[in-house]
Amino acid sequence: MKRLLLIPGLASALALSFLAGPTPAQAAPAQPVPASDVEAVIAAGQGTRIDAATLATSGCGSSCDGKDPYFKIYYNGSSYYKCADDAITKYSVSDSFGSVSLRYSPRCRTAWAKTAASDVLFKVVSRYTNGNYRTSMSAFYPSEYTNMVNDAGLEAQACYDPTGPADGWNCTSWW
Repeated sequence: MKRLLLIPGLASALALSFLAGPTPAQAAPAQPVPASDVEAVIAAGQGTRIDAATLATSGCGSSCDGKDPYFKIYYNGSSYYKCADDAITKYSVSDSFGSVSLRYSPRCRTAWAKTAASDVLFKVVSRYTNGNYRTSMSAFYPSEYTNMVNDAGLEAQACYDPTGPADGWNCTSWW
């Protein structure tokens, strides 16, 4: 007898849930990151603090020069962003010896070179808009990417050389 009473109750509950429509998914509560953890990341050179307004208007600029694209930028307490999070490929160049892509982060306003080729030396070069050299960051495979260069109001290009340093660089267009 109990079974018969539970089944109609279950049917009524199911009917009501369909009539009420879907319920919004509940996100898991955010777990606050202790300030000491944030400070430890910054002290280890794996992150920096840039307020949200500055990041939105200027990117991380020269504070990201020489940093890994996965470097953490804390913009609001323990909330952070990595330049690789919104990276896009601006240009790529390849041939039978290798390949390289110029990656760019619109939020950070930084650029870096990325490759999937083996045994190639590759780099990202930064210059001023008047064409004068500014800086460069190099890497050798098995690393997949170089460190970043500031690209706010500057230009960058990615290059690779499978035969040796400064001999036969193959480069993307400037961005």
